[in-house]
Amino acid sequence: MEIKGTAVKTVPKLVKSKFPDLYDKWFNLLPEKSKKIFQSPIMSTSWYDLYDSVIAPTNIVGDHFYDSRKKASWELGRFSSEDALTGVYKIFIRVSSPLFVLSRITNVFSTYYKPAKAMVLNKTKNKAVMQFIFYDLKYELVAYRIAGWIERTIEITKKKDIKVDIKIVSEKKEYSAIIVASWV
Repeated sequence: MEIKGTAVKTVPKLVKSKFPDLYDKWFNLLPEKSKKIFQSPIMSTSWYDLYDSVIAPTNIVGDHFYDSRKKASWELGRFSSEDALTGVYKIFIRVSSPLFVLSRITNVFSTYYKPAKAMVLNKTKNKAVMQFIFYDLKYELVAYRIAGWIERTIEITKKKDIKVDIKIVSEKKEYSAIIVASWV
């Protein structure tokens, strides 16, 4: 799988923002392929290998700065939402309903990941059930990143009692995440 450069940029940004004194430590722990990506300017419109640009660097963040890789990925998704939804976008999201925003999630997902397959399975006034297919279990952390992004985005809409749950499902040789988001 590949990921758009815009999303790749958030990994070092999070480390610099939340752990500025540990940035060099994080960078030095990266695998060589990941280091090469971050040593060059990251082009927003370019595509990067998902594992080398996001999964491996997130694993380092999870292993050294958080209590788990899943937690690090979730926090990275929250950070990514906050980083992306600034200015006019943030105002637009704030006045939108979570349902409106989440119903567009399939478009967002395919803009940032390829191959991408995402769909809203069910939605009601205060709940959305979404499915994200990621083809290989080594990309499982993507589901946690997306869930963190969803959680922070719903918070921006000023809703309360937000709950976001993930269930990883395996069907044949395909893996997917069912993400259920609810709010009041």
